[in-house]
Parts: sequence; C-alpha cells; structure tokens
Amino acid sequence: MRLAVSGQLLSKHKSLAEIVDMLQDLGVDAIELWPGNLPGGSTPAERERYETKDIAGVQALLAARGMAVSCTTLGFGVLAGCRDHGAAHGTAALEGAVDAAAALGAPIVNCYLAGLAPDLFVEAVKPAASYAAARGVTIVLENEAHDESGPAANMRAIADTVDSSGFGLQYDPCNFYHANEEPYPAAYETIKPHIRYVHLKGGCCYDPVNRPADHKGGLMRERDDAWIGYTYLPDGVVNVEGVVRRLAADGYDGYVTLEPHVDPADALAYYRIEVPYVRELLARHGAAAGTVAP
Repeated sequence: MRLAVSGQLLSKHKSLAEIVDMLQDLGVDAIELWPGNLPGGSTPAERERYETKDIAGVQALLAARGMAVSCTTLGFGVLAGCRDHGAAHGTAALEGAVDAAAALGAPIVNCYLAGLAPDLFVEAVKPAASYAAARGVTIVLENEAHDESGPAANMRAIADTVDSSGFGLQYDPCNFYHANEEPYPAAYETIKPHIRYVHLKGGCCYDPVNRPADHKGGLMRERDDAWIGYTYLPDGVVNVEGVVRRLAADGYDGYVTLEPHVDPADALAYYRIEVPYVRELLARHGAAAGTVAP
C-alpha cells in the first residue's frame, strides 16, 4: 500500500507546484489530482473535466519533482449532466479522465453518482470501463452520504451490474458513517471484492460543546437533528487501524489517500498529524502483508 494526499482541499488556494512543495515537505510523494489542480478550460464546465487541461505541463512538473499521481477525480457534478444530455455525456467525460490518468501514470479515475439513478450511471460507465481497462486504468465510484451510493449494498449492486475489470469501488469509511452505515467491518465486508481505492478522513457526530474545534459538515443521512463533524483522523469514529490491517491482510496493494474535510487554512495542521499516523499504520501492517509501505 502507498500513501497519497488529495489535492482538492487546496485547489482553489494554491497552485499545483505549491501543493507539491507542501506535500513533499511532509515526505508525501503521491497526489490525487482534481480538475481544479490543472490549468486549462475556458468555461466552468470545461474546468471540471480533463479534455482541455494542460496534461503535458502537469506531467512535466510532476516528473521533475518525482511526484506520482494516485488518481484523477472527475468533478463532482459532471455525471449529473447525464440527466439532461444522456449517458454518452458521462461516458465522454469519464474517458477524458481516463486519458488524463493514463498520461499521468495514475491507476485510478474516481467519480460520483451525484444523485443519478444507478441505471443511468451504469449505462454511462459501462463503455467507459471497457475503455479504461484497455488503457490499464480502473474507474471507481466513491460512496457518498446522500444519494444511492450511501448504502453499501447499493454500491455492491452497482459494481456487480457493471461487471468489468475496468470498474471498481472506492471505500471511504467516513462517508459510510455519514450515511448511517457501519463503516467497518460491515460496509467493508459488503463491498470488499470490488475495493480498488481508499479515502481516509476523520469523522464524528458534530458536538459544538465538547468538540468545538471540529469542522461542521452536512446532516447525517435520514436525520434532521445531527450533523457530521470532521476531526483529526486518529480522533474519529472509524477504526482506522482495523481498516488498514484488513486491507493489508486481504491483499489490497493500492493507494490510501488522505482527504481531510476542513478549512484550507487548517490543511497543514491536519496533514502534520494524519500523514505520520497513517504512514506508521501502513508500515506496520502493510509490510507484514508483503505490500510496499510508503
């Protein structure tokens, strides 16, 4: 397993070169890229996709710095356009992200259901998954709290239906908690055969009295009286060590990517706690499973 950090949090505040500087100062040598990390695109819609991005320039920058790319993520709302423009709209956007991933050496393209009906998502992703498989890339669906990707059983059903070597699931245990699912072991066991990528962030039930420094997020799924709080990864409700241990024991050899949901001004403070915490867990459990520790 290998550690990476998402570039999304700082994408509106720092250039890619500045983010790379910060991560390398922390000893991190892999980044998850979002469209906002890459220059290019003349319209808001283009800026959320990869077809008009300066892929060659980013490739040169990262190669010169020795920085790997764990994943290229498609902008959150891009696939929602399938409702107005049909499944082909999503297929084209996914294939553009696959081309970017292949050029940058990333094994994964991440995407979201974004409120789409699962059937429409499957229609869009099936041809893109075949395209990805031919290019040595895997498209993954990330579980989110408030659409049909929230329940682990739904995620498993989507992956079983797509049924392609070019498609899998991302496992974000904190997002399962936000969806009122047991993140680990229950959700893990449900989607385990399809896990191809992992996000980690610290979450808990927001408590402004006892934990005022935590960052208030959205409502918990199917609740109108409780919100998720985002906290340091070691302080959250997810059994992170259990997750890492099981991933290693089950032979997962992909990336584990940190993506704290906090104010950009707090990013460095979170990275300074979470990077060494997860690195130590990966070294302890990943090496024992015969995988490559960061």
